[in-house]
Amino acid sequence: MGKRKLTKQKRNGKKRIVLFVLLALIGIVLFMNFSNNSLLKGVEEVSVPVLTNEETMLLKKYNNTYHIEVAKKKGLSRALESGHELNDGASDMSDDLGLVKIVDNKYYEIPALTNSLPYLQPEAKIFLKKLGRRFTERLSNEGIVPYRYSVTSILRTLESQKKLRLKNVNATNNTSSHYYGRTFDISQTRFFERGNSTPIYSYRLRNILLRELLKMQDEGLCYVILESQTKCIHVTVR
Repeated sequence: MGKRKLTKQKRNGKKRIVLFVLLALIGIVLFMNFSNNSLLKGVEEVSVPVLTNEETMLLKKYNNTYHIEVAKKKGLSRALESGHELNDGASDMSDDLGLVKIVDNKYYEIPALTNSLPYLQPEAKIFLKKLGRRFTERLSNEGIVPYRYSVTSILRTLESQKKLRLKNVNATNNTSSHYYGRTFDISQTRFFERGNSTPIYSYRLRNILLRELLKMQDEGLCYVILESQTKCIHVTVR
């Protein structure tokens, strides 16, 4: 009995040591993350160059024709008549169409959408996450705390496009790349410091985000248009 008791005590002692080591490692990781974040600054404390003429031209290089062409080729086979085609059986219908829902996360926010639905094809959702990760990395390299961007328009239907046309003369009257599940708009200047629900409006953050999008465009991952009148960044995943 004495030997069994001693063996059990040894096992318990080893478990306590392992637990202590694990807790110590977790503490070190948390401390390092806190130390790194404490060194980062708000975007207004950092100088960010304005867009060059070359960068501005690249943001006009691929007009809406390119976006519509690739969206039609790789996206949904047809435009939805209205949101009822999804809302009458959202999970089943979105699965049938090959769409996935887009929700808030640590990289971007989805505001209350008035003229679009929060659905994209899986490839476009993956792109959004990749963009968010690369944007965060770029901010960190600049010594800036993490910010989320705002996705303001996603999947449109024929009905929602018609309503949008009444309010926005720049909305196309017929074909839109937003019909096909591969296009979304990002607010040019609306951002959120991660963990904060109050937006800030920053052209510095816009320029950092645009430079990452230009890089991804150059890699053949997307087309990007900087829309001056609607104050949005129009992106179609290739």
